[in-house]
Amino acid sequence: MLITKIIAKNFKTYRELDLDLTVNEEQPIILIGGENGGGKTTLFQAIYSALYGLKVKDEQHFNKLQNAGERAKSSGNSNNKIELEIHFTGKVLHNDYKYIIKRLYTLNAQNNPVEAVMLNLNGDIFNYGTATPHAERVKKEAEVNKIIKANLPQELSKYFLFDAMEAGNLLKDEYLNRVIKENIENVMGFNKYIQLGNATNALTQEYIAQSIEVEEERTQYKNLLEEHKKYQDLIDATKVQYDRSLNYAMAQKDFYESAKEGKSLQANIKEQIQIVEKKIDDILNKEMLFIDQSEKFLNDIEIQVFIPKLITIVQNEIELILSERSQQNNTDFIEPEHINKVSEKVLDFLKEYNLIKGELTAEQKVKLADYIIKKSGQNKNETEYDFIDKNDITHFEQLLGWSSINQYNILEQQKSSLEKEIASLPNLKIQLLDLRKNDMGGGEEIIQSYDANELKIKELKEAIKNYQSEIERLDTKIKRFDLSDEEVPNPKLEVLKKLGPLFSNISNALLKNKKARIEEAMKNDLNTTLVVYENQIDRVVLSEDLSNLSFKIYHKAGNEIYLDELNAASKQIIIQVLLKSLHYFGDYNPPVMIDTVFGYLDESSRASLLENYFPKLSHQTILLSTDSEIRKSIDLSKIENFISKKFTLVRDKENQLTEVVEGYFPN
Repeated sequence: MLITKIIAKNFKTYRELDLDLTVNEEQPIILIGGENGGGKTTLFQAIYSALYGLKVKDEQHFNKLQNAGERAKSSGNSNNKIELEIHFTGKVLHNDYKYIIKRLYTLNAQNNPVEAVMLNLNGDIFNYGTATPHAERVKKEAEVNKIIKANLPQELSKYFLFDAMEAGNLLKDEYLNRVIKENIENVMGFNKYIQLGNATNALTQEYIAQSIEVEEERTQYKNLLEEHKKYQDLIDATKVQYDRSLNYAMAQKDFYESAKEGKSLQANIKEQIQIVEKKIDDILNKEMLFIDQSEKFLNDIEIQVFIPKLITIVQNEIELILSERSQQNNTDFIEPEHINKVSEKVLDFLKEYNLIKGELTAEQKVKLADYIIKKSGQNKNETEYDFIDKNDITHFEQLLGWSSINQYNILEQQKSSLEKEIASLPNLKIQLLDLRKNDMGGGEEIIQSYDANELKIKELKEAIKNYQSEIERLDTKIKRFDLSDEEVPNPKLEVLKKLGPLFSNISNALLKNKKARIEEAMKNDLNTTLVVYENQIDRVVLSEDLSNLSFKIYHKAGNEIYLDELNAASKQIIIQVLLKSLHYFGDYNPPVMIDTVFGYLDESSRASLLENYFPKLSHQTILLSTDSEIRKSIDLSKIENFISKKFTLVRDKENQLTEVVEGYFPN
C-alpha cells in the first residue's frame, strides 16, 4: 500500500488541504514539520479517518470536527460539511490497483450527522451513504471495507500509524504477545500443516485402537483417548474465557484507572456503548453479506472459476490463431463481402475520367468481381485456421480480454476473518452488558468488575496450566500403546506414524524460520538503536509456544534485560524495532506514519534512529516532527538523502486554519 494523496476540507484546522504524498523508491521518507498545535496530529487523524471513517456522534460533535474559522464566517448551512479523501495504490491478487476513497459528512434537516462514501476502484465507482437502503448500504460498505482490510486492517493500523510517545504502551499487558502471535500465525502454509498433522494423529489413534487385539487393553486405550480429548476441550474452552477476560481488561483499563482517580466517566461510557453496539451490528451485517456473496459465487461459478480456467488453458492457442490471422490481414487480400463495394468504386472512377462509356452489364460486373477475388486470392497466405471466420476472431479477442477476479480466494479470506469476528461476539455482548451496568452503577461498579476480572484471569491461567499437565501425563500413557506387536505391521498405520511427525516438523520449521528471522532482525536493530545497550544485545527470544508467548532480550553477559525495568525511551525504541520487523515479515506492506517521532528519546538515541532506523523502515515513511525533534542544523542532514518531500504546517491563528508550505521550516 502506498498513500499518494490526502485531501481534507473543512476538517478541524484544515480548510483546504490537498497534499501530494508520493515518494521515490530510493527516497521513502516524507518529512512534515510543524509547531505544537500546528496541525500535525490533525493531519494524522485526517489520513486515519479517510481510511476508516469518522464516528460523528451528534451535532455538537460535528461542529467540533469542523474548521472553526469556516464555521464562523459561513451563513446558515451553506458550507456545513466535512470532506476527507485519500488516494492510494495497493495489490489485489498480485495486481496493482488505484483507489480513491472520499467521505462526506453533513447535517440533515433534523441536524443529525449523515455520511456519504465513494470508492473509485480503477474507474469503477461504489457509492453509499446514510440514506442508502440498509441491505444495499451493508453490501457496498463491505466492499469498501474489504479493500481497506486487504491493504491495512483497522485492528492492525495502530502498529503502523502511531504516536511514538504512545508506542511503549504496546509493551503493557498482552498487547505485544498478541501482535507477534497475529503475524507468526500468518506464515504461509503454517496453519494448513497443523491441521494436516492433527487429522493424521486422530487417524493414527484410530488405527492403533483397531490393532490392539486384547479387548481390555483396547478399552483402556480408548478411555485414555477420551480423557485426553476431555482435557483438550477444557483447555480450548478455558482459553476462550481467558481471551474474553483479557479483552475485557484491555477495553476497561482506561475506565478503571480513571475511576480509581475519582473521575466522572458517564460520557465516556455512553460513547463506548455506542462503539460496542456498532461493532456487534457490523459483525452481524458482515455475516449476512458473506452468506449472500457465497450464494452468488455458487450461482456464478462458471464465470468465477471455469471460464478463467478455460482461458488459461487455451490462451496460447488463441494467441497463435490471432497472430496468424493478423499476418494474413496485413496482406492485400480482400474479404469477399467487400468485393462489390470495391467494384462499384472502381467503375465510378473509370466513368468519372471517361475511361469507359455507359454502364457495364450484369455479366461484366460479375466478371470484374471474380477478377478482383482471383487476384486477391493469389496473395492470400493460407493457414490452418482459415475455417475460422471474422465473428469467431472477435469472440476470441473478447475472451482473451476477459477480466475477472476469482472471488473464491477473497471469500476464503473473508471467511477466516469473519470466523474470528464471530468468535468475538460473546465477549462484545458481555462487554456491552458490563458497560450498561457501569452506566448505571458509576465508578465503583467499574472498579469491582475490573478487579473481579483480574482475579478471573489468574484463575483461568492456572486452570490452563493444570489441564496441560494432565494432558502431558496422558500422552505418556498413550505412547505406551504406540507399538505394534504384530508380526506383519499394518502398512497404513506405519505410514500414518511417519506422516504425523512430518507435518509437525514442517509446521515447526515454518514457525522457527519466521521466528528466527524476526529475532535476528530485532537483535541487529537493537544493537544499533537501543543506545543504553548499544552492541550489547546477545539475542532476542520469541517463545515457540504460540499459546503462551513470551518476548525476551538477553545481554551478552547472559542475563535477561527485563522490559518492565526499562525507561520510557528504551521501551519506545524496542517497540518501534519490533514494528519494523513485523512490517518486513508480516502479511501486510503498509506505509508507516509516526507522530512525535522522538517522544522521550535522548540525544544519542535520536541520532541512532535517524541514521539506522527511519531510512530502512518502510517503502513509505511519513514523519511528523517539531523543529525541536528533527532539528534543521543538527539532524536533517542525517536523513536528507532519503527524503522525497518536505513540508511545513503553518498555523494561521487569525483565520483559525493551517496552511502547507514546501520545505522543512523554511526561513
